[in-house]
Amino acid sequence: MADDNDVTVNEIYKEQYAHFRAMNDILYKIPPLFSFAIGGLWYFAATQLKSDRLIAIGIFLFAAFVSICSVFIMKRFSLAFSRYISNLNKLDGEYAVSLKDQTWPPSTVKIIQFLLWVATAISLAGMIYAIVLLLCRAPPA
Repeated sequence: MADDNDVTVNEIYKEQYAHFRAMNDILYKIPPLFSFAIGGLWYFAATQLKSDRLIAIGIFLFAAFVSICSVFIMKRFSLAFSRYISNLNKLDGEYAVSLKDQTWPPSTVKIIQFLLWVATAISLAGMIYAIVLLLCRAPPA
């Protein structure tokens, strides 16, 4: 006799599918959020290049830090996402639809992570540029 507190496999499937659907929705909202945050930092840093290069250096460095942290966020997101896909595929059986075995083109998460590494490089290049401007400025007259 089943206990009233028992959870059925069907209920687990429905709950995990709901989580997967919500995570998939979030996945496609993430790039604009990262673009907005990092792009805003770049814009602020670039506007400070003429007036306060130390601020520009700090903001470019912070943008690099945000980009690197975002890569780690996406890694954890990817792990959770993959586990939901694996569980759903097991429950779907022969009707499972998955691209996990496909290596090219890379997954959406891998592409986002790559672009975040590029954003880190650009942020660091901006920081180096601001440092060079700071060191090469003409002495006050």
